[in-house]
Amino acid sequence: MPKFYDDILDDIEREMLRISDDMLVQIFRLHSTTGEVWSPRVDIYETKDKLVVKICAAGVKPDNLDISLSPDDRFLTIRGVRSEGNMLRKGVVRYYQLEVYYGPFERVVALPESVKINRDQLHAAYKEGFIIVTLPKKQSDGVRRVPISD
Repeated sequence: MPKFYDDILDDIEREMLRISDDMLVQIFRLHSTTGEVWSPRVDIYETKDKLVVKICAAGVKPDNLDISLSPDDRFLTIRGVRSEGNMLRKGVVRYYQLEVYYGPFERVVALPESVKINRDQLHAAYKEGFIIVTLPKKQSDGVRRVPISD
């Protein structure tokens, strides 16, 4: 099935955002004294009854996570820390590649405005290195008739 023009533009926009995010992380990492700036990858998808945000957070302990939804239901904020734990760097002479980031992170995810969230039923789970945040949709009562009085 061929993609529609808007879908292709959306794909390009997402890829450009990913590339610019990667570049910013690298720039801050090079200029940071701690090297602790990173941002996890995120997928967002919608089903019939929910919006799902899937965050790649391998090595982040659930106790080191904080997830919050903005009062207007438009932004999901994920904060946490990935620490090296017992991974020793002792004896390392040089690195040839550094792509796994450690330290604190924060990712603010813009949620689609067209999806109305049921704030009372939010749920997050940590599975196989991913944080899965489930945001149930508000159920519409359908058409509501407005009575007219004399």
